[in-house]
Amino acid sequence: MLNNRVRFGNMKRVNRAVWALSVILMMVLGLVLAGCSGSSDGADGKEESTYSKIVAIAKKGRSLADVKDELKDAGFSSSDYEVKSDTDKMVLRASNWVVQSVEDGDKPVINVRKASDIAQEEEAKKVAEEEAARKAAEEEAARKAAEEQAAAQAEAQRQAEEAARQAQQQQQAQQNVHYANCSEVRAAGAAPLYQGQPGYNGKLDRDHDGVACE
Repeated sequence: MLNNRVRFGNMKRVNRAVWALSVILMMVLGLVLAGCSGSSDGADGKEESTYSKIVAIAKKGRSLADVKDELKDAGFSSSDYEVKSDTDKMVLRASNWVVQSVEDGDKPVINVRKASDIAQEEEAKKVAEEEAARKAAEEEAARKAAEEQAAAQAEAQRQAEEAARQAQQQQQAQQNVHYANCSEVRAAGAAPLYQGQPGYNGKLDRDHDGVACE
């Protein structure tokens, strides 16, 4: 009976020791896993932070020299990023280059373009815009001149038509007016009659001087 109690006590102690050892192992394993996970997250966070910081500094239009100085002040070295020109030329003097964009990757890539090329492109764009504006102004002036010429021609035609209409009316009036003799002319109060006036008739102009019923 005593031996059974001793065995039972020993087994109980062994079970407790096994349980305690299991707990310790689980805690150690949890710490190890947590450390690995934290290290991975830290690495990812550092990479993202590096890119975001470089993007915040390397803004489009800034001089590469200023960007490099600011990156250096922020704790970055030239090995933390790459610089690439739009023509794949070597970027020797940073002050001659201007930032265009930043690409993400194993290392952030700062894309740059030569300042002189940008200036030439802007000048060419300005010249093209001025030329386009000049042509537009010339076309507008030509359009207005054509409209004014068309309006002048239309007015001249209208005046010519009006003059022809008046001449026709006058001719019809002359044809409609008829005097049999100078007595009728004087009775109508139209004497003397001049050549071209309504009712003038060569028969009434005895001396043929262009004046009838003098």
